[in-house]
Amino acid sequence: MMRVIGLAILIIFEISTILNNDNQEFYKRFSLQIISNDKDLTMIKLTKLIFFLFIFLFSQYGLADSDLGSGWKTIPVNSTLTIKGNDGKPLTIEPACAFDNLINPADGSTIDNSFHFYFKPGKNDKLVVFFNGGGACWDDATCLASLVKGARPTYNPSINNANSPIGAGGLFDDDNAENPFKEWSKVFIPYCSGDIHVGSKSVTYIDDGSLTGYSGVPVTVKHHGFDNFLAVREWIKGRFSTENMLKKLLVTGSSAGGYGATLNFPYLQDAFPKINAILLSDAATAVVTQGFLDNVFFPEGNWNLEKTLHKIYVKDFNNHYSVASFNATLIEKLTTSYPKGRFAQYTTEDDVVQMQFLKIMTKIDSGFIDPLDWGFTGATQEDQGIWFSWNKQMEDSLADIDYHTVNYQYYMGQGTVHTILTDAFATASIPHPFYDEHSANNVWFSDWIDRFVNSTEFKKESLKYIQ
Repeated sequence: MMRVIGLAILIIFEISTILNNDNQEFYKRFSLQIISNDKDLTMIKLTKLIFFLFIFLFSQYGLADSDLGSGWKTIPVNSTLTIKGNDGKPLTIEPACAFDNLINPADGSTIDNSFHFYFKPGKNDKLVVFFNGGGACWDDATCLASLVKGARPTYNPSINNANSPIGAGGLFDDDNAENPFKEWSKVFIPYCSGDIHVGSKSVTYIDDGSLTGYSGVPVTVKHHGFDNFLAVREWIKGRFSTENMLKKLLVTGSSAGGYGATLNFPYLQDAFPKINAILLSDAATAVVTQGFLDNVFFPEGNWNLEKTLHKIYVKDFNNHYSVASFNATLIEKLTTSYPKGRFAQYTTEDDVVQMQFLKIMTKIDSGFIDPLDWGFTGATQEDQGIWFSWNKQMEDSLADIDYHTVNYQYYMGQGTVHTILTDAFATASIPHPFYDEHSANNVWFSDWIDRFVNSTEFKKESLKYIQ
């Protein structure tokens, strides 16, 4: 291999969502710096070039708490921590994003990509814990090639890109009088590990040449999302440690964060056993393929789930999860293990992002590992088959859970919008989904979630948009 020093590749990719026939385009830029010698690759760093200078200056670098604005505080996290595990024994964790450092493409300087999270103090007895979304990756193609090829990367490896509550809207718009959580304390957990917040393993993937320009180059991705979560949980336990201080705990998340909230809910409930925590999973209905489950939700998989999943999930993990019952299994383990808790899911009937991921999994299972083959438009016969399969499995799953449980409900809205808790996927016709959604029985989502969380007595209120 010829000697390459300081080779910089600017990666530009587009994330497009087709939402109610309105196209919303998000342009994000990454820079990859490779430094290698005659024998092997010695360093790989992944970063981004934000297209607004303001965002670059105020999100790239560590800021004092008072500088973040809007009452939010940046909480730094050490790269190595020893905490007490659920079994009471010391546990060493290593919080991290997929890549440790970023390179500023403007001047070549190194930017820290260390994990941190955000906290906004409010009422001390009410807390929202939010897991941010941002896709997922689990093999060479999704973790490496997808960053530079295809319509959209399958995950976001940057702590600074689309990973802040500032300006997120929805649940975090505390100036909106209609926000039922405007006075609550809030924790925002960024997502930069590609493992739906449950991984604890550094994995070396092999590049096919798409990312580095050299076939066979090993690139290590840190799937440390569970370590990140445990660090946040440890901080929360200290911050809200006063006896009987916390009265209400809402655990929630969007997209990949919806799975993170679901799978990590037991650990937060365990931390505060005197209260009955509440879960809302947004745009995470777990319609996946068997190939994905066998690759990831399987012992010795790339996310190391046998070491991170809570005990209520371990039995099914060892016996293999099934596609047909995956979502129901995850949710019903919670509803039966915590009968006094409250659990809910939200989705639109034609969520294009969830459909896109089902197509990616389907193509990979069939041997199509080139991201250029993964695009989803909904126009082809293949995409229509994906749509039908996703929609049927999603509707059947939600109805099945609703029928078999007494402490669960769902809201299935009209259209294709992905996620409702923030404005991340807002459109011109739906600028603020959290406050605009009322397609199911003309019930406003913000009122629905208010009753779900804050009513003294739980009354099941599952709603579905009907044409």
